[in-house]
Amino acid sequence: MKKKNLVLAIVLAALLGLQGYALATSVEFQLFTPAYNAGKLPQEPQTTGDYLPQTGDDYELTGSNPSGCFSFNFMNPTGVSGGYAKGIHSMTGSVTLDIDLQAGGTLDVSSLAFDGYISSTQFSIQRIVQPGDSAAGGSHGSTDGLGNNGTYNASAGSNWAFQANFDWYYDVPAGGMGGIDMTFDDYQWNGFIIPVSELTTTGMAATILDDSLGYFNGNLEQWLLNKVAPQLPVEAAYLLFAQGQANPAWTGQQVGMTTSGLVGETVIGYAVPEPVTMMLLAAGLCCARGFRLSKKSI
Repeated sequence: MKKKNLVLAIVLAALLGLQGYALATSVEFQLFTPAYNAGKLPQEPQTTGDYLPQTGDDYELTGSNPSGCFSFNFMNPTGVSGGYAKGIHSMTGSVTLDIDLQAGGTLDVSSLAFDGYISSTQFSIQRIVQPGDSAAGGSHGSTDGLGNNGTYNASAGSNWAFQANFDWYYDVPAGGMGGIDMTFDDYQWNGFIIPVSELTTTGMAATILDDSLGYFNGNLEQWLLNKVAPQLPVEAAYLLFAQGQANPAWTGQQVGMTTSGLVGETVIGYAVPEPVTMMLLAAGLCCARGFRLSKKSI
């Protein structure tokens, strides 16, 4: 057993020594869009709900959510937490993080490109704001493009916890497409990034996963096992689950919503890291398991 652990450690050390490799690397998470969810919303518009699809309060609406999205944006002009959801936009796209998936630590949100489907002729656009962007010029509230970072705890004992704060702007049909209709300053996501290999009964027993907004009264871990894991692409290595909710920092007069309103979202995506990252992850997991086994044999 000691010899096997030594070999694994040497493999890991060799991988870490690869020329030009950085532990924190750019990882793109694609939003999850299984075909079986097409035409379904997580709840009926203008009602309270749990923000999650494939649960008891799903709403089928012809022509809605043609991509089968699991990620949704909720517009709540009244500003009542968990209440009236006037707009439910199904989202496609991706978010890119500069992150160390093996060791965790700090991370940066380097890109955000979400496109929301409202109807066959109406779409919304959600994009990150960085210093120097038009949305950060001072005429759109306090949004400045600074920050866009967070943390990741890469272990079951830490519940694979993920948190990020970032600036973004919203372009919605009510304001005419191609502009800035709302901005958000230090919008916060809370959730988790879990290796797909841990989406098992054993993996769930080793951690505690839940929705940060607290609207889902069911068993989120069972929901992940039954509704998400079986539909992930075979190459998917990590699952991102994040939720956020905040008042806009600024809104345009034409959108029919003030800074007292709320915009929330549930984001579910998956990543297929580069081969070197996967080799490091596999080597790290093998070493960890090997060391655990060696302790048991002592």
